[in-house]
Amino acid sequence: MEIANSIQVDVSLEPSLSDMEEVVVIGFGEMSIEVLTTSVSKMDERVLESVPFSNAASALQGTVSGVRVQSVTGQPGAPPRVIVRGGTSINNPNGATPLFISDGVIRQDMNDLNPEDIESMQVLKDAASTSIYGARGSNGVVIIKTKSGKAGTTKINYRSDFTVSTPSLLYDHATARELLYFQRVGTHLSAQKTPSLNSLLTGPWGGGVGKDLTNNTGFTPQYLSDENRHKLEEGWETMEDPLDPNQTIIFKGTDFQDKLFRTAFSHNHALTASGGTENATFNIGLGYLNSQGTAISTDFERLTLNMNGDIKVNNSLKLFGRLMYSNTSDNRVPGEGVVFKNNLNTAQTSKYRFEDGTLAPGRLFTNGNPEYYISRYNTRNSRDMTTLAVGGKDDRIPERWGYQISRNAVKQE
Repeated sequence: MEIANSIQVDVSLEPSLSDMEEVVVIGFGEMSIEVLTTSVSKMDERVLESVPFSNAASALQGTVSGVRVQSVTGQPGAPPRVIVRGGTSINNPNGATPLFISDGVIRQDMNDLNPEDIESMQVLKDAASTSIYGARGSNGVVIIKTKSGKAGTTKINYRSDFTVSTPSLLYDHATARELLYFQRVGTHLSAQKTPSLNSLLTGPWGGGVGKDLTNNTGFTPQYLSDENRHKLEEGWETMEDPLDPNQTIIFKGTDFQDKLFRTAFSHNHALTASGGTENATFNIGLGYLNSQGTAISTDFERLTLNMNGDIKVNNSLKLFGRLMYSNTSDNRVPGEGVVFKNNLNTAQTSKYRFEDGTLAPGRLFTNGNPEYYISRYNTRNSRDMTTLAVGGKDDRIPERWGYQISRNAVKQE
């Protein structure tokens, strides 16, 4: 159309109708989101495809409105805290855990689920949760639907990822040299008012100077002598005694943060096969995750198997079967607060290893070598979970019918 010199142009738009309908899964079936009156948020499925998650609950963070997800520990595989809108109170500011349901089966958390097996996740957030699930759903409900087979050619898919984790921020401690200097000078000045403190300058303490080369002392500072001169060849340092310039102190500094933390490696693998015909479909998923923690000896391992199938008996009757198995195990530090506090309390002049090569414990459990105390405890936990569900759906009956068996075994070593 040529406008030329016209000063007025009339434009009309023709309506175009598109048939778009989003379906969500609720407690009593599936419903179009257009006619749904309750508060339901559905997570975008692409979230699980773009970012690897060791725990699928972490995918809800920032992707579903009204849901808060917090990582409460650095332990690999530990479930995050999930709080649905309205789940907190003055007496419980951290919120209460919502109800997790996977393919109709109630779960304690999402640790045992392989994110690769999940097709969709929805969150019920209002009173409808209570009306459907009773008091258990009062803090919200997270509904997980796993992948099922589609009619067509059998498809086999393999996916893996590898991640590297490092501590984001560590404390900037005084060096062993700085610590030794200020401890000796500070103790000397304090002893002018309390003479008994002079014993600390020669005793087996962080600022004291001992003479024992055996396992009887937990600190390294010593006056240089012919008996210990060989320590200089083992990387020990020297400094002038700030209280007696005629004496030379030898010492070995250890940054215990380097001994506790590490660069952690994790790898995740998922193998799936699905397919079928118009009358029968199947889906099989096998997953394996091995995730190290940034603290030494911590890890999380998960093996999962998910098998499901659907059979169309006739035009109105459909049968289904589900088998979910998972084996998870983790190793944790013995007392998170104590072990990590050791890094702050343990002097860098403490011995990391005794002269015979064994790990030195330090003074106390709360003020000692964290690697020593971790090595003395076995905190591995394992859990086996098996769920078998069979049932069917008859179009002449409004509700599904079925039977399920769940077995959950926990072992702590």
